[in-house]
Parts: sequence; structure tokens; C-alpha cells
Amino acid sequence: MTNEFSKHDAVSLIDQYYQKINISLQQIVEKETNKIKILAEKAYKAIKSNGLIYAFGTGHSHILVEEIFYRAGGIAPVYPVLIGSLMLHERAVLSSKLERIDGIGEAIASDLPISSRDVVVVFSNSGSNSVVVTFAESTKKIGAYVAAVTSVEHSKNVTARNELGKKLYEVADLTIDNHVPYGDASLKMNDITVGPLSTICGAFIINSVMAEIVKLFEKDGVEPPVFLSANVPQGDEVNALLVEKYRKYIPML
Repeated sequence: MTNEFSKHDAVSLIDQYYQKINISLQQIVEKETNKIKILAEKAYKAIKSNGLIYAFGTGHSHILVEEIFYRAGGIAPVYPVLIGSLMLHERAVLSSKLERIDGIGEAIASDLPISSRDVVVVFSNSGSNSVVVTFAESTKKIGAYVAAVTSVEHSKNVTARNELGKKLYEVADLTIDNHVPYGDASLKMNDITVGPLSTICGAFIINSVMAEIVKLFEKDGVEPPVFLSANVPQGDEVNALLVEKYRKYIPML
């Protein structure tokens, strides 16, 4: 093909994408900072009470679950709910079909040791499919504090695909809007749209929550349970102590 982007066009698109990212991040800072701090406070109280942060997402949203699990600069008491059939590495198209089936979200919740001590964070850009909505509703009934990271704009422009007839932001105790536009992709080129934003914005939100949690530990004069990179001096030693402490609660460690 001869219609390759010129260097000028490529730089222009990169700059446009950068600007789109900045617009969403700025909206998060301006409108969601208080909610980020509220979630951090809830999570900190949960950890102090021997609770955990359970994180769940399907499709590409599962990336945000892994983002905060066993992560350099992340805290140790994070329980990742990673269901292979609802991710992408087994069968991507099938995963999209499965996340719309009623009953799966409740089954996942009932199979986990979630209690009223815990905080549950559910990631879903659309916030409409059955698995994430019913998982959130089920864990809320258990008594856990449930937070959603989602695109409210996208959710309001789609139909609920679940037996409750609700969107994720309607069932969560706290909703943090990722300020991602409908459809996720942000750069229009003729009839094609590229440049998704939900992963970048979601990572910014949840890592901001983690940082605020650590600040609360330090405010109380308590050493925070933070993982180091395994590729820095003492990284393995520090991480081994945290793994030893939390593995009985988080089998994936």
C-alpha cells in the first residue's frame, strides 16, 4: 500500500492522542480526586481490620487488576480476581459472550472468601455486562464496600445487559468516572476510530488510590506493605516478607 502516514501525519496523531489522554486525566484530577481519596480511606480501614482489596474486571479491564497485583510500588493486600475464560488469552470472542450471561457474576462472588471487612473494586469501561454488574451487586450484599471504575458517559449510552437492568455505576457504593468518551477509542480518522483511553485512565486512577493508601499508612506512622521491584537491591528480600505474610490470604502469591 502507498497511503502510509507521512512523518508529519504520524507526529500529528501522536500529539492528538497525547492531548486526548491529557483531557481525560485533567477531568479525573478535577472531578474525581475526592472519590479517589474516599476509596483510599475505605481500603486503608479495610486493611487495618485484616481485610483485603479485591479487584475484578473482564476483557481488557482485567489489565487493571493485574496492574495493582504484586507490583513494584503497589501494596501487598490485593486479591486479584482473574477468571481466565473472562479474559482474552484463552478465547477472546468467547469471553465477550460469557460476560453477558447472567449467573456467572454471582457464582464468582460466592466462590471467594469476601467479607464485610473487604473492599471490592470493579473495573469496566462500559459497566453494562452481567458479570461485572452482578458480581458488584453480590459482593455488596455480602457487606463489602464496592467501588466502580467506569465510563459513566459510555454506560449512559448503552443498554444494560444483565438481569438487574442496571449499570455498574448504579449498583456500586462509590463510582469513579474514568472520563473516557463513548466507545473508548478517541482519535477519528475518516470512518475509523483508534487510540483507546480506558486502560491509561484506569491505571492512573487505581495507582492514585494506591498512593493515597500508602500516605495514610505513613500518616499513622505504620510501615506500608509496599512491594519493591525484584530488580533492585533488597527487592527480593522485602517482597519475600510480604509474600510470607499475605500468601495465606491471597493464594495467587
